[in-house]
Amino acid sequence: MMKEKYETLPLTTLKELAKARGLKGISTMKKAQVIELMLQEDEKEQEKEKQETMCTIGRTSVGTARKAHHRPDRTECTTRCEQDRTDYGSKRGRNSFLNTALAPIAQKSIVVDSYGSNGINVITQENYEFLRDSFFNYALLLKQEAVHTPGKSIGASIANLYDEMDKLVGEGMNVNIEQDNGRLYFNLWKCHKWGELTLYYFPMKFVESLNSTLRRISITFINKLMWANGISTILDEEDTDYIFMWLKEDDSQEEEEETVKRLELVRSYEKGKIGRLLKHVEKKSYYKDLPKALEKYTPQNDFERSIVGAMKKGLPFLNPEHGIMQYGYDAFYEEEPDFQPMRLDQQIRVVYDCDDMVSEYLVDYYNNNSQETYDIIPITTCALSPETDRLFIMDDYPERFFKWADEFINIVY
Repeated sequence: MMKEKYETLPLTTLKELAKARGLKGISTMKKAQVIELMLQEDEKEQEKEKQETMCTIGRTSVGTARKAHHRPDRTECTTRCEQDRTDYGSKRGRNSFLNTALAPIAQKSIVVDSYGSNGINVITQENYEFLRDSFFNYALLLKQEAVHTPGKSIGASIANLYDEMDKLVGEGMNVNIEQDNGRLYFNLWKCHKWGELTLYYFPMKFVESLNSTLRRISITFINKLMWANGISTILDEEDTDYIFMWLKEDDSQEEEEETVKRLELVRSYEKGKIGRLLKHVEKKSYYKDLPKALEKYTPQNDFERSIVGAMKKGLPFLNPEHGIMQYGYDAFYEEEPDFQPMRLDQQIRVVYDCDDMVSEYLVDYYNNNSQETYDIIPITTCALSPETDRLFIMDDYPERFFKWADEFINIVY
């Protein structure tokens, strides 16, 4: 299967992928040699996966919209965690209240970057007392007895508090010590269940076959869905730019007819019909009262009835308290990772056609990169303080969203 996919890629793209995987001596290789080397590397990784004890973060499959085959998230269960970084995340609906994650180990000092200063040492008596009081306060909310054992240093005491908080909240709940502008605090987090190894690509090609009224209703629905949940089209994204660049490259082994078709597709995305449609969907909303427009419309056939029914079911997702991208929490944050995690906005997008070459290349690009890293998945968090007055609460919005999205995508796909 992978061999067939590799054979569809231009030689320059294969070499870029091989280079990204750390393979050496590929500059003078022919296409068949690079493919063989990539397949050998695939076998090594598959064998390694069998031998490793993986730490997954609790995802359960609920859909089959677009499968992305890649290995589990991490080979070690760290408890470091951080919210979206300033240079990554969805352009809309981002979370940003955390800055740096800390490993729960005893240290005399940890200096973190801070705006307007050369750095702040966060291993302080003040931070220790804040964490300690947060711990005892949350124990009261849980109506459980809490025991804290101070260490021989502030760092040791903080490390002890981490272990004690982890024990207090029990299995099924995760704990991190994080900091915001020098203030250490406990952050509780728990993963939502959603489509394991699934990419949710909302295709817009279907609107071209609809009559003008239903087309306007459908475009309005997707537009409101995007803005309410921080979802973007694939246009103007870095990975899409890479795909366009690769698709424009010459391939001497390709039939002329296929070359023409490939280049025409790219032009349609960049300056033609496809690009205009995606931009139109992102910007245009025809109806202020969409529920009324849906009720008023009379479907003409089974396909239209399915689409209208799916949009009616999706109305609750057009005005959520928290859009889906706001659940995108990086549970394994590193300040300088070898590979960036796969963001939630890379997994949930609006595309033109799930089956065209651009979408297929995006899926392949995602799969190849995700083998080196992990996915950001929907997570609910709760930052604790000594004044916290309620227990951790977790809604089911991501679960409901992905269940509905799977149904909707399979209708219009």
